[in-house]
Amino acid sequence: MKRAPRVDLNLYRIFDAIYTEGSLTRAGEVLHLTQPAVSNALSRLRLAYDDPLFVRTAGGMVPTPAAESIVAGIRSALQLLDESLNARLAFDPRAAKRRFRLSAGDQTAAMLVPRLLRSIAAYESGIELEILPLRRESVLHELASGQLDFAFDALPLSDPQLLSMKVLEEEMVCAVRAGHVATRQPFGLDDYLALAHVHASSRRQGPGLIDLALRRLGRQRRVVLRLPYHLGLPHVVAATDLAASIPKSLALAHGLQVLPLPFDTPPVDIHAFWHKSANLDGGSLWVRELLGAFGGAGVVIEASGT
Repeated sequence: MKRAPRVDLNLYRIFDAIYTEGSLTRAGEVLHLTQPAVSNALSRLRLAYDDPLFVRTAGGMVPTPAAESIVAGIRSALQLLDESLNARLAFDPRAAKRRFRLSAGDQTAAMLVPRLLRSIAAYESGIELEILPLRRESVLHELASGQLDFAFDALPLSDPQLLSMKVLEEEMVCAVRAGHVATRQPFGLDDYLALAHVHASSRRQGPGLIDLALRRLGRQRRVVLRLPYHLGLPHVVAATDLAASIPKSLALAHGLQVLPLPFDTPPVDIHAFWHKSANLDGGSLWVRELLGAFGGAGVVIEASGT
């Protein structure tokens, strides 16, 4: 059996415009196309259907019987496509019942989720969140397959299939317990290095950003405790004389004393990542609007890839 040729869907919009306007020129004006472009599209349709489709007369372009037989199906298909697009773009957070799946590390979740929940609560909606562990080795697949809506990370996730925006910028501080001796005197680099420190990392070994900043100064801190979980740091600091270099908001949330780091270190930037296929999803757009109000740059960028 002979297989029907594949036809560019844009040609059907041009067919509909010619049928409605009865003129190639006016169809081009409606679609913001040149008359030659419309003529070329009609030629391709005529070839695909093996029929003139429209005949030029003194009164304009008149549809042939073949054109009359397909116009209803074409218009129905175009309407379905438009409705499908509108369904993706239209999202009413007050009426929606949807669970967004987010991937983040424990420290990032602690800084981000309370703010996001407060923003969502203002809509009194049926929106739910599910926070899943961040697995960098599989996050691209999970975003592409729809298993995740967003991933949040301080490290760049470089892939041309991903888009991203900065949502948080956190100042790093030295956190100690209330009444710690370090808070009773001027705090310089030597004072910082004289403290015993606790450090958290998902990696089993290797320096953190603070250690790298100190290396550039030719200095090194004394880490007496290394943890795999960031949220353990504030509890350890509150109960001991150890110090932790953590985001300021996290320290304050746990009632710790904060001291400015006596050396230059960049802030912690948290970025949201999502797949290009979800870029026009109404729910995704709404969440990104909420995230954009958190004080980050809020500018969408395309992730680079190799």
